[in-house]
Amino acid sequence: MDLFRLYDIRGVYPKTINENVAEKLGKALGTFLKGRGDICVGYDTRTSSSKLTKKLVDGLISTGCNVINLGMMPNPFSYFFAWKHKIFGVYITASHNPANWNGFKFFKPNGTSFTFQELRKLKNLYNQKKFIHGNGKLLKKDVKKEYTKFLKEKIPKLNGKVAIDFLGGAGFTAKNSLEKMGLKLISIHEKPDANFYGFHRLEPWGNLLRDLKYIVKKRSVNFGVAYDADADRAVFVDDKGRWIDPSIIGYLLIESILKRRKGKIVVTFDCASELENFSEKLGGKVIRSRIGHNFIEQKIIKEKALLAIEESSHFYLSEFYPFSDGILATLYLAKLLEGKKLSELTNKIKINPIDRFYINVHNDKTKRKIIRVIKSRYPRALNIKDGIKMWLNKSEWVIIRSSATLPEINICIQAKNRERLQKLRRKFTDYILRLKSRSD
Repeated sequence: MDLFRLYDIRGVYPKTINENVAEKLGKALGTFLKGRGDICVGYDTRTSSSKLTKKLVDGLISTGCNVINLGMMPNPFSYFFAWKHKIFGVYITASHNPANWNGFKFFKPNGTSFTFQELRKLKNLYNQKKFIHGNGKLLKKDVKKEYTKFLKEKIPKLNGKVAIDFLGGAGFTAKNSLEKMGLKLISIHEKPDANFYGFHRLEPWGNLLRDLKYIVKKRSVNFGVAYDADADRAVFVDDKGRWIDPSIIGYLLIESILKRRKGKIVVTFDCASELENFSEKLGGKVIRSRIGHNFIEQKIIKEKALLAIEESSHFYLSEFYPFSDGILATLYLAKLLEGKKLSELTNKIKINPIDRFYINVHNDKTKRKIIRVIKSRYPRALNIKDGIKMWLNKSEWVIIRSSATLPEINICIQAKNRERLQKLRRKFTDYILRLKSRSD
């Protein structure tokens, strides 16, 4: 298993990610930075995260870097601190992967993640083991006050009532910030849990939203939201307990932003097709991006985009900063509603249904082989680097791509109705399983 992936570093603890790897990574990163300056480090609620943090910090200090240990907190807090203070940063998480996984996200002073090329350079330093030596210091700072102060200056005081499912992840440490912004919260699974309350993987879809939907329907709230392990992703449920497609949330954000200022909107290839026409009617221009936070952040900077949307429920509100933030997305949506129920707005938005799902293929070698076969069989499909996007007709499409984080094939389909969506899901699931059996 290659630890260095397209977006970050991920592996299974302690088999492929462990304390030795963390210390070596710290030395490699410190060497990459020439042992100069400060670097901030934060981590999620996994048991292994604090252990990996300690050894990563040891490695960084040994190269001469000063390390600011931010502690357990949401990923966006760490990105914010690095962006605000113009320093580099690391966050220890495997995001939505199962609890026995862990990894490292690296980010830069401009608030964007390491590019694929920068991760390759880091990988070379890691493998060469020619690390520099120095005597750095360990520092501690409280990012929560700075984060809250920054957003209070940007967003007027709120008065909505929101149900939040933290799912045992690091988002719970943002509760105080959310309340100080004026929101009244009903919390679910607030206590941090290294095993995420037994959920196999902390991706807030399907059954993981069951408790949130129940609470939302029982209590009078404006909407519900669930965070993944590091809280850079926000999945929304309306006041009637219905999951809201991220592209529909995208509609609301696009409308709010383009009514104030015309510009470019970045959306990933798996977002709803309807976003193009909607944006153009409001004077905006949609730029499609490859899936993955580092690709999207670079596109935001290059295009000077006002907003970016992923169908996986990452929202990049770049009028604030260029990285995705589930807490900020929650605050922004509450601001848009201004006391109204989410269903009042979303009921007016019509898009063809979208389905995203994953098929486990056991290992990365099989995954890559399947994608090569698919690309050769569909040469006229749009090549999206890690897979393809096929248009079945003017309104329906299928994306088949390689997961960057797990040994899975990711499939996303937009169809004219639910019945057609289920038919296409069965068809392409069977197709991938046949390819998998031939590759085993």
